[in-house]
Amino acid sequence: MKITNKYTLALLGLIMTIGAVAQPLTYYQDAWNENGNDLREALYDIIKVHTKLPYSSSSTDTWDVLKASDVDPANSSNVILIYAGISVNGPQEYNGGSGWNREHVWPRSLGNFGTSTGVGTDVHNLKPATISLNSTRSNHEFDYLGTSGNAVSYGGNTTGNRLNASAGLWEPRDDVKGDLARIIMYMDLRYEGAGSEPDLVMREALNTGGTTFAVMSTLLTWHFQDTVDQFELNRNNVIANLQGNRNPFIDHPELAHYLYGDSVGVVWNPFLDVEKMDDVRSMVNIHPNPASNEIFLTTSFAGRASLINVKGQRFEFKLEEGMNRWDVSSIPAGQYILEFSDGTKQKVLINH
Repeated sequence: MKITNKYTLALLGLIMTIGAVAQPLTYYQDAWNENGNDLREALYDIIKVHTKLPYSSSSTDTWDVLKASDVDPANSSNVILIYAGISVNGPQEYNGGSGWNREHVWPRSLGNFGTSTGVGTDVHNLKPATISLNSTRSNHEFDYLGTSGNAVSYGGNTTGNRLNASAGLWEPRDDVKGDLARIIMYMDLRYEGAGSEPDLVMREALNTGGTTFAVMSTLLTWHFQDTVDQFELNRNNVIANLQGNRNPFIDHPELAHYLYGDSVGVVWNPFLDVEKMDDVRSMVNIHPNPASNEIFLTTSFAGRASLINVKGQRFEFKLEEGMNRWDVSSIPAGQYILEFSDGTKQKVLINH
C-alpha cells in the first residue's frame, strides 16, 4: 500500500526493515544517548571518517564501487539504473555514450562542488543512471508532482518518473523515492562546511539556489513510505567496505525523527527506542536488544504478540504475564516491529 499523506510521519515511523545488519554494533556507539545538536554532531563525527576515492582512475574508483554496490541481484554482470529501473552491463561503464553514467543525487550545481576527490566522489551520493535520464533530471529538485508534471519515458516505455521543468521539479519513480531521500539526508548530515567542504542544507524551501535542496517534508515522507530493502542494505555494506563509512538513515531509519521530525531533542538509544500508541496500557521490558537466539520479555498482561517485517511476514508468540522466554534462532536476522494486542510497539533487532 502506498501512503501519500505527508503528515503521517509518526505512524510511518513504526515501519522498520528486515535485512542482515552488517554494521558493527559499536559503529554508532558514540551517538547513543545523545540528542539535538549533540546527536547530529556525534553522527557527523562518525561518518566523516572515510576514504576519499577518485572519480575515475586506474585504481579503485567510483565506477568500481558502483558496479558492486548497485549490482543487479539477478545478474552479477549488470547494474540497476536509478531512474530507468533497468539492468544493463556494468563493466562497459560509459562506453562512448552507449553505456551508463554516474548521477549525483544531490546535484553538483546545488552544492557548489564538482567531481574532485571528496564530496564530488562520495559514492553514497552516486547512482548508476541512464545517460539521457540523468541529463533530463538535470539539477531539478525532488517533490511531488502528481498530474502537474509530465510523465518521463525511456526507450518508448514510461518510467514512473515525472518532470516539471519550468518549476524545476522532478518526482522519481515510487520504488526509489526512499532510497533517494536517504541519500539526501546523508549528504545534509555528512557535509557541514568543514575545511573546503560545502555546507549542504536540506530545507523546506524550493528553488532558492545555493546549497538549499528539499522539499524536506516530502523527503521524510518518502523515507518512511519507501522503506529500506535488501538491495539498499547491500549497497550500504559495499560502500562501507570500499569507502569506509555508512549511511545512518539506512542502518537506523528512526534517526530521521530525531534529526528532522517529531523526536528532535529526544535522547536516541537504538535498542531502547519504544514507539507507543495512544491506548497503551502497560510498559514492556525486553532484553537483550539486539537479540541473538533468545528474547526475554516482562509484561503485566497476557495474550499474543508478533514480530512483523515490512514484507508482511508475521512470527507469532504466546505471551504470559510476567517473564517470557522466546526462541528466535530460526527467525532471519534483521529489524522488526514487536506488536502486542494492547497497541504497544517496540523495535527489535535480531542479529544472529
